[in-house]
Amino acid sequence: MIRFVLAAILGGFLMFVWGAAAHMLLPFQRDALKPIPNEAAVLSTLGGNLPEPGMYFFPWIDMAAKPSAAERQAWQQKLAGGPSGLLIYQPSGGEAMSPRQLVTEFVSNVLAALFGALLLVQLRGGYARRVLSMSAIGIAAWLSISVSQWTWYGFSTPFLLGDLADQFGGWLLAGLGMAALLKPRRVRTF
Repeated sequence: MIRFVLAAILGGFLMFVWGAAAHMLLPFQRDALKPIPNEAAVLSTLGGNLPEPGMYFFPWIDMAAKPSAAERQAWQQKLAGGPSGLLIYQPSGGEAMSPRQLVTEFVSNVLAALFGALLLVQLRGGYARRVLSMSAIGIAAWLSISVSQWTWYGFSTPFLLGDLADQFGGWLLAGLGMAALLKPRRVRTF
């Protein structure tokens, strides 16, 4: 049990370190986000019209309200004609890297590694096979989350590629550490 917990902490730590390095050193993250032209005017307009923090999608239609066919068609025309997008908005601002954000990221990495460790102890095979199996978790997470965000919300291709490097690299490093600590369970034969 102690090795299991240590493996999860080590795996989470390695993912956390890789994530920090990937975001600071790889070009994908720098290319993923663009500055807003005429930022002061845009922020002034947002500040006067969006008092609440949130995630805003535009143009908006409330599908839960069961819009009529005419309302859906009008929305589709607005969507096709643009602009459209997704805005994550904090009217009161925040810190670039607060202790709360760093702790939350670290804890989520350790919890993810804990689930990875649960799978890892079930896998048979050599070290390399078990490490590659852990890196496959990163690719699966990327395919199920990041590709969907790229497909449906227009996340940029550099963001998509950066997230692939982040997920694959993090799980690869976590796999290297966790597979060294956790050996496969022995199968009992009767």
